[in-house]
Amino acid sequence: MADAGGGPSFLARLILVLLGVAFLGAAWVWHRKDSDPKAARLVERVSGGRVHGGAASP
Repeated sequence: MADAGGGPSFLARLILVLLGVAFLGAAWVWHRKDSDPKAARLVERVSGGRVHGGAASP
């Protein structure tokens, strides 16, 4: 059973931290897409080509 006042488990905290790091990384790549062609290609590949503008556009 869960601890009475222990808060979330270690696994729940680990998942939240990993989600936060992934979100910050995605936000950083999205921010860099206009000036970095590699980031623009990554954003375009992940989004399925739905990104308009940026360094990847001809």
